[in-house]
Amino acid sequence: METSQGPLGEVVERLRNARTDLTQIEVKAAVGGVPRSLWPTVSAFSNHGGGLVILGLDEASGFAPADGFDAARVRDAVAEAFRPRGNREGPGPLTPTPSGVIDVATVDGASVVVIDIEELPATAKPCFVTTQGIENGSYQRIGDGDRAMGAYGVYLMRADAQQPTQDSTPVDGAELEDLDPSLVDRFIERLRTVRPRSIEGLGSTADILRRHGVLASDGRTPTLAGLLAFGRYPQQFAPQLMVTFASYPGPTKDAVYGDIRMLDRRTLEGPIPTIVDDAIRLVISNLRSRRVSNGAGAFDEPEIPVDAIREAVVNALTHRDYSPMAQGDQVRIELFADRLEVHNPGGIWGGRRVADLYDGVSRSRNARLATLLTDVPMPGRGDTVSENAGSGIPRMTGALGRAGLPAPRFEATATGMTTVLERHGLLTPDVTEWFEDIGAESLEPDQQRALALVHRELPVEDQLLRALLGIDSHDAQDVLRSLVDDGWLRYPARPGEAYRRGARLQHEEVREAAPGVFVSPPRAPSSGTLDERIVEAVRAAGELNSRDIAAAVGSSVGSVRQRLRVLVEQRALVPTASAQSTNRAYRLG
Repeated sequence: METSQGPLGEVVERLRNARTDLTQIEVKAAVGGVPRSLWPTVSAFSNHGGGLVILGLDEASGFAPADGFDAARVRDAVAEAFRPRGNREGPGPLTPTPSGVIDVATVDGASVVVIDIEELPATAKPCFVTTQGIENGSYQRIGDGDRAMGAYGVYLMRADAQQPTQDSTPVDGAELEDLDPSLVDRFIERLRTVRPRSIEGLGSTADILRRHGVLASDGRTPTLAGLLAFGRYPQQFAPQLMVTFASYPGPTKDAVYGDIRMLDRRTLEGPIPTIVDDAIRLVISNLRSRRVSNGAGAFDEPEIPVDAIREAVVNALTHRDYSPMAQGDQVRIELFADRLEVHNPGGIWGGRRVADLYDGVSRSRNARLATLLTDVPMPGRGDTVSENAGSGIPRMTGALGRAGLPAPRFEATATGMTTVLERHGLLTPDVTEWFEDIGAESLEPDQQRALALVHRELPVEDQLLRALLGIDSHDAQDVLRSLVDDGWLRYPARPGEAYRRGARLQHEEVREAAPGVFVSPPRAPSSGTLDERIVEAVRAAGELNSRDIAAAVGSSVGSVRQRLRVLVEQRALVPTASAQSTNRAYRLG
């Protein structure tokens, strides 16, 4: 049985190797019927990323089939909970009704119930346990457990459904005189040059600033965006809207070397242009440099490219949550022995996932601030703080790739976002040794770089690979497809998601991915996955429709159509007609 987390047999093997539930996989014995603990798990998976629940296996017995489990009764009870409710019906155990596939499968000769839960759209979140209410009953997945996200997490999730406007609100007590006149003058001068229509017919500075959202409608009070972009000292009105920097000697905060617990610690204040400039200088001063030859000369280059550092800091300040519930929290820059981390309050806005961040599309939680920063000059220079064109993360990824470093890693929760930039190269000695262990030392360089990203637990997909390697999307898809053909990777579980580990990566040792949470690809070889059988059937016939494919691979039409959407998106297959056509068939891509 194919699931969003891989073939069911391999999923069970992963659980048995890890000896615990995993972040996207939960198991419950459910011998006495549907356990109440199922609903927080379904809530957490529905709110972020989706996930898989297996009922009928006993974790205490090494994930063996649970004695006395009644698969038919449990399946019917779960299906009742997932059933859409009419207007006159009472609510089910979860609000809104979750979405997913419920089926009965076999593990070690015993029946189990498999629930493959899909993430809800942003407009429907959060999904909460009805009897607990929205604030107490909305859950998120942390490690292998379900944790209530609390009032702040619920607020952020509901804000995903509409454009926040906190950055456009007037700041109580602030006045026009609290803006830096030199920054304002340079801003207006730039507008006259690059956006003259935006100030056409306006004679006074106050009128220009009001039109551009720097001042509120009264023409006197700065907005939050205006104060952050142009303020003399914005922290007078919002003390925590600053940046803190800390440099640690080891890989964790608690690592102490002799008497040294911290190498450097600073607080950065002022308007955003000044903070960005100060932050870049501070990070570079704490990094090592390498000598790089350039023609007849040479120059010193920090171990993390300046462009990558700048984009990470600018993204955090531009896209952080500025709502009243988050104004007590600051952006944190933390440098460790092996990486740089930039933390900001507020998860990914707009219902996007981590894999979507590499696509070059611009979507900002703080629309007014993001727009202003495209025209706010940096201190002493003509370049502006940002472009607001969706180019930041691809540029960051490209700069890291050119320096031989891995792509940026993004760790998002319901309430926060962390950008991780590694200090060590992508093809390090440990990665080279890993290639030798798995027999990948003879692969092409681009293929090796893609596998190295997998080894570092990055969500590998064509947009990330395109930015990292400086190639176009078709070439990136060709690299990934070749790795699928050779068994290193599998196609994504759903359209738009990342590629998964293939059968040739199943022998790796169990590795710790987070404190107390272990992940391991299954050890048993996997031949003949549904994707492989579909592609092979089309290859053998030359052209098949979905019903003929289902018959050829021994699966249902519904299951085949789910995989066809992914295979078409990844150009493994090409449709011969539109989706609405009754003559639609598929050929090899």
